[in-house]
Parts: sequence; structure tokens; C-alpha cells
Amino acid sequence: MKEFRPDSLDLQILEIVEKDCTKSYREIGEQTGKDMWMVRDRVVLLRKKGIIKKCKAEINYPAVGLSCRSLIMFNLPEEKIDSFISFVGSNPMFKRLTIATGQRRFFLEIVGKDCNEVREYARKILPKYGVFDVVFEVILDIPL
Repeated sequence: MKEFRPDSLDLQILEIVEKDCTKSYREIGEQTGKDMWMVRDRVVLLRKKGIIKKCKAEINYPAVGLSCRSLIMFNLPEEKIDSFISFVGSNPMFKRLTIATGQRRFFLEIVGKDCNEVREYARKILPKYGVFDVVFEVILDIPL
């Protein structure tokens, strides 16, 4: 099977939807100088290839009563990783789980009404998964 290589139009579309995935095919077409149907076909292909994974809204959490947005950095025992990932995916307080290299490999973004609620919830739940080497930080801003 031939390897997919995005062309310049694909890359333009990716740049546009990465900044604002709510743009219509017509709007993307206007920005790229291409027909909206060509843009639609490309977006469908990029989704099919797994290049565009999802479109996600940027929420103003304090406006809906969730004034604490925090980042918990930690490590997990290898045998608990799959069950933890499954748990995180089923909990609406958890907004993003990132796995990276480094001293602490897991970064969990969590929101709540206030930071005490978030901290207590984390203290109660995380030990069930063997979480260790924990650092809890409050996110002040995400400018980009």
C-alpha cells in the first residue's frame, strides 16, 4: 500500500483546522483558494487516515462554575497504565492525559469547582492506581 504524503493543500487545511476546527468547508475553501467540495474530500481523507483525530472545543471553565484548572504530574506502575487510561476517559473532570518522557511521564489536566475539590478528589482516587511521584499545579493560563 502506498504511503500517504500530505501535499501543500493538506498542510494548509491542517493549519486552519488546528487553529479553529469549527470552520466550514466553505470558509476553509475561501482561505485556501479551493472549492469547498475539494476541501471536504481532503478533510474526509485526513480523518480516514487518522491525521485529523477529533475536533474539540476550548471551554471557558470559570464561566460554567469550574474555577480550578490544574495539572497533576506523576508516574504510574506499568501494570496499571491501561486501567488508568480507561478510567480517565470515563471521567468528565479529566480533560487531557498526556504521556511523555522525563522524570514524570503522566500529565493529567483536571477541572473542578475549586482547587480543594480537585486536590481531595485526586488524593482519594489516584492511590487506587498506584500513582507515585505526584506534583499538583494550578494552571493560570493557556495563551495558545
